[in-house]
Amino acid sequence: MCYRCTTTPVARGRPRKNVAESVSLGADAAHPEAPADSSQSASGSSASFPVDASSPPVHDTAPVLTPELVSHFFDCFDQLPAVNNPVIIATSIKTVVQAASFNISLLPPQSRTLAMCIIACCSLISFHVAILGPGPRPQSFSDPLFFSEYRDGRRCGARRAAAFNALHAAALKDARDIGIMLEVSTENAASCFILDLLDQREHAGPSRPFAAAYVSHVRALAPMWRASPVPQYRSHWAGFLMSEALLSTRNRKPILITHEDQLLLSGPEPSSVQEFLASLETLANTPGAEIVLQAMKPYAFHITSLARQLWAKIIGDHIRLGPLSEAPVLQFITSLFLMHAILSHLLARADDALAVSGTPQQRPLVLDTESTAEALVRGCAYGMAMGFIELVLPLYRELELRVNAEATDSPPTHAHTLGRMRLLVMQARNMARLAVRELARAIRYLPPVHYAPVQRKLLVDFARFALDDVKAEAVPFEPDRVRNIQTIAKQLWMVGYSQDLFVSQDTALLVERLDHYLENAARHLEIMDMGYICQAGPL
Repeated sequence: MCYRCTTTPVARGRPRKNVAESVSLGADAAHPEAPADSSQSASGSSASFPVDASSPPVHDTAPVLTPELVSHFFDCFDQLPAVNNPVIIATSIKTVVQAASFNISLLPPQSRTLAMCIIACCSLISFHVAILGPGPRPQSFSDPLFFSEYRDGRRCGARRAAAFNALHAAALKDARDIGIMLEVSTENAASCFILDLLDQREHAGPSRPFAAAYVSHVRALAPMWRASPVPQYRSHWAGFLMSEALLSTRNRKPILITHEDQLLLSGPEPSSVQEFLASLETLANTPGAEIVLQAMKPYAFHITSLARQLWAKIIGDHIRLGPLSEAPVLQFITSLFLMHAILSHLLARADDALAVSGTPQQRPLVLDTESTAEALVRGCAYGMAMGFIELVLPLYRELELRVNAEATDSPPTHAHTLGRMRLLVMQARNMARLAVRELARAIRYLPPVHYAPVQRKLLVDFARFALDDVKAEAVPFEPDRVRNIQTIAKQLWMVGYSQDLFVSQDTALLVERLDHYLENAARHLEIMDMGYICQAGPL
């Protein structure tokens, strides 16, 4: 008798369905002629990775990745800001996938893993029935009827959750199988970038392993890029380095981007903030959008440097071990005032440029993928506003925390120190009020879906601050404030198109508070101002 017959246990019953198997079915069925022993498929086909006990939760609802569905996902990718990351541009991933007739099982392992990461990311905004299932859904990103009905839209996040979780699990498994964090390549850097975005979309963990690998890969690749004749994309890099630094700031984590990274990827250090502001003032009467586009790189460079300064001198873990020094706080607040002055100049110029091509306040439903001047101005205006906004609230929260701790623990002899700190808190709070206004303004520049997958924490934090702030005011329904809160609330509801807002009790309660406030505001302003909200223009 064969020894295997007596020593090897035999699995009984119907085999469980594997998410990776579901993911690969569409491609295999669409191309039955694909050889089973091809080197590309054998080394990395999506059917080759089983799901083990250490994988994320696996769902049986993974959509079948037919070429038609894969093509749809890559069309969705054009509506996400990640498509403009120079690393992703360098991979030419959409061209690679098109060459394989959108059959991802025919791709080399690293390209296929990147495609799976993009598919998982795009499932957060897809309107395909395979993702949303039965029920109301938009016919396209330019469906004005659906995207004006926010109450339908904000339920889509719950409907897409199972499909997203399955695709995310498949992307993570594929990434782990080929070791994207260990082998340096452009495709692996891009995959790490997207997987980190997916990790940060909701509740960030204590560390950012994919972000660390992404930055490490980029540092290793940068000297080769600089030595090659390919475009350097310095303005793009300045923007994405700023976004990376602000993502760390938003989640109160160390800044991964160094000054050396900035010099290597986005070019030489620009003139000082004071000189930058002075140069804009001298060009105040010069027409055209070119100044806005040219200002993006130095503006993003300064914001990234300020984010690093905020961590190193004010909110960092090591700083919290001792008393907070007033000098760096004063210096930082002064820098923020200067950056806001610069921002005001640039946004005014952006609005003037948009007025030439259309209506400045007319919010587009889709992103122009042809990189027209209008699309570039809108993108720069949004990015610049977010650069200022995302530095303000972390500063205010840290100062508020410090003052509350000082008030509890300090002896009476330190009353004068506590008084000065309270003055700093007041300055930071006033700046946070400015940031609420600028956030609402920034939201109006871009399509509602464009940043929805990564906006949740930012919108929750600012909506909570804005509600708490007006609650303490003698006039809680001041029209401009109501309009700004309404704009932020509607964008938060749009995040519900991407993610399940109601899975978190805190977020669900916040949405309820927003609804209640806006209902009361509508009644109040209808009586006081004949329906201000309805007449105030587009949100």
